[in-house]
Amino acid sequence: MNRYEKLMLKYYQVLNNAWSEKVKESAKKAIRMLIQMKGRFGKDNIQDMETVINTILGEEFASIVRQENQIFIEKFFQLGLKDVENEVSSGLGIGLYGLSDAKQTAILARQQHFWVGNHFGADISRRFSESLYEALDKGYTIEKLRDVLSEQFYDIRNKGKAYWQGLAEHTALRVREFGRLAGYEKAGARGYKLINPMDNRTSPICWALVSQNKIYPLDRALEVRDKLLSIEMKEGSLEKAREQIKALAPWGKESNVVYDDEGTPIGITGEITPFPPFHWKCRTETRIVY
Repeated sequence: MNRYEKLMLKYYQVLNNAWSEKVKESAKKAIRMLIQMKGRFGKDNIQDMETVINTILGEEFASIVRQENQIFIEKFFQLGLKDVENEVSSGLGIGLYGLSDAKQTAILARQQHFWVGNHFGADISRRFSESLYEALDKGYTIEKLRDVLSEQFYDIRNKGKAYWQGLAEHTALRVREFGRLAGYEKAGARGYKLINPMDNRTSPICWALVSQNKIYPLDRALEVRDKLLSIEMKEGSLEKAREQIKALAPWGKESNVVYDDEGTPIGITGEITPFPPFHWKCRTETRIVY
């Protein structure tokens, strides 16, 4: 296991461990609230419980991993700079972490904090609300509702393992590529190419992109990078941020892939992000071209 993989694994462990602890804490508080109701259960109770759970798995969870996020973002970025320095071997000091690099990683860390903090509220809380309102409509006893919520907490804790692993891989690649782009800029490169293991895990999207052996212009990638870094992450603006990112750097879809008569991916149509990751759990990387 190389340094990059070890760093990615440690980042996953930080996220997953913190998530597991907060899920256990929120489960205990939710169950305690149910017990204290003593048979009384209404819409006000649902709203109170949602507020407690959202706070613990949103703001509090994000707060716990904030400093770790910053540290890992900086390390992944520095790996990208070092990659380019090793490729160029010109003594230009490309691997040195400067002021402009620190500015980028600070923005990337803030954006990462935003996504981490909004994970529960955006993707999971709806199931809790549905279960609670279903309990209200069907007249569930407190005991039955307690069993339902216990199952859901157990479910999100276990499913969190796969999610945080994917997020760690995605973040590591994305930030490392931001570091590489910064390195290419310092080296005065005009373009880059894409590489991938090209094995049975390679997606049709990446197979089509890499097999073209295309040289991508650096100025276009830097333009997109700068616009991505300018996106403001504010409370309540999750969907707006997602739409902005999709517009600037959309992931590839199956509908973008062009196949030859034998079913081999040979090209891409439509708009797609100019640099990796091209999709969730992407493994494609860039390499400098002079």
